[in-house]
Amino acid sequence: MSVFAHIDERLEQFAAAQHTVLTRNRKGFSDFEERRIDWQRDGFNLAVIIQPTFELKGVDTSKWNVRVVAWKNISSGSGRLAVGQDLVVGRPFPEIEARIDELLDEAGTYLNSLHSRDLKPMINLHHQREVRRQRTERRQKGPE
Repeated sequence: MSVFAHIDERLEQFAAAQHTVLTRNRKGFSDFEERRIDWQRDGFNLAVIIQPTFELKGVDTSKWNVRVVAWKNISSGSGRLAVGQDLVVGRPFPEIEARIDELLDEAGTYLNSLHSRDLKPMINLHHQREVRRQRTERRQKGPE
């Protein structure tokens, strides 16, 4: 049975509200499951991505991530403007499952409030993502 069995219906509802569809698993990658909801608004792309953690040794399906991203391809400079936020980093899937309504509400609010001016050149996005990932991990671990 799919790890997403209990939340696919809710993901489909969220996708329908964005006037798009839920994508199940990446073509050509059968060693892990993922879910992705992509749509466009005001000339840029938006996505909610739920996937396991990718590590040097392979895919770790004991740790899951929920990421929201927005991007726009441009013809000059870096080639792409983007912004994103990690809602969950490296947590067991049952935590995502238990919080799916909250996470989708947060994803929708964040993505649907973005404007083109919020997108930054990709080079900055990678640094911003790493800083956010580290903050999220510290916040999820709590005080030591």
